[in-house]
Amino acid sequence: MKSLITIAATLAILAVATGKLPWILFQVRKAQIHLIIESQASKWPKAMTLPSR
Repeated sequence: MKSLITIAATLAILAVATGKLPWILFQVRKAQIHLIIESQASKWPKAMTLPSR
């Protein structure tokens, strides 16, 4: 876990230094919205029901 934090901090510093931080944040927001849309209940398969008589 500590190495993951170190990697994330290093990437954040590099993003700020190169001026790419706004672009990276935009891409992260797009990915978050995409995940929310994909996880909506309407995308889930329908539950199997027993046949009624």
